[in-house]
Amino acid sequence: MNRTLEVLYKIYKPFRITKVNKCILMRTMDGDYVIKSNPKINYKELYNYLYSRGFSYVPNITNDTRDDAVIFEYVEDLSIDKEQKAIDLINIVSLLHAKTSYFKEVTNDKYKEIYENVKNNILYIKKYYDNNFDNYIKEEYLSPSHYLFLRNYSLIYNACNYCNSKLDEWYSKVSDKNKQRVVLVHNNLQLDHFIKNENDYLIRWDNYTFDSPILDLYHLYINEWKNISFIEIINKYNSNFELLEEERILLDIMISIPFKIEEDNKEIDNCRKYRELINYLSKSSKTILSS
Repeated sequence: MNRTLEVLYKIYKPFRITKVNKCILMRTMDGDYVIKSNPKINYKELYNYLYSRGFSYVPNITNDTRDDAVIFEYVEDLSIDKEQKAIDLINIVSLLHAKTSYFKEVTNDKYKEIYENVKNNILYIKKYYDNNFDNYIKEEYLSPSHYLFLRNYSLIYNACNYCNSKLDEWYSKVSDKNKQRVVLVHNNLQLDHFIKNENDYLIRWDNYTFDSPILDLYHLYINEWKNISFIEIINKYNSNFELLEEERILLDIMISIPFKIEEDNKEIDNCRKYRELINYLSKSSKTILSS
């Protein structure tokens, strides 16, 4: 057993130990605790910064926390409707962004780099699906998945064209700017990383960074688009911390780029994958039109 865990077990004397994902839940006579071994970040340093900015929506860590193990006070997550949980989550995230935002000086090369990276991504996806279209249209007997793709290819085509057009519009607005708004972004938002109890808590901060606020909104959409109405999420976010015009345009582009489908030997799985892509693009299109 890990030496640090042995020491912690002697300190807390748990009567039950359970593995939860990559953490350990300790049940003790004095309360319940979660141990996260070998964290990728310094949680004490992060918490000190968050507290200094007036943000305290994180589980408490104990005095026994050390470099190779963080000990959190365990908080039970209440079972609530996903839509309501998403609204509560974005309310906390908008507060996080508002309390940690500032404008950072950047060179024109920064925006050019973003433009070129996104443009290359769009062109890669478009070429990938264009090649698929050219190959599938020649097939004498179409598989169900290829038929599904060809019937809905216009969604992919239109999405790529939209992204290209909006990206040029975005670059025209930012190419002469020398500042960028940045915030502390959680960088891994999903409903499972939010705990609803008497208070609200954000957990799993291992990927946090300072960057554009749209990163959190993008990750939340990618992770939860099947479960929530993103239009309501954006409206709630903007009521607390409004996105700048160039931020909203770039977010629209990012959520509109089709993701890549890798086919396998199981036709039923290929149909499921293409159906998911079709549903994703349809929902993304409606989200953008409603913004």
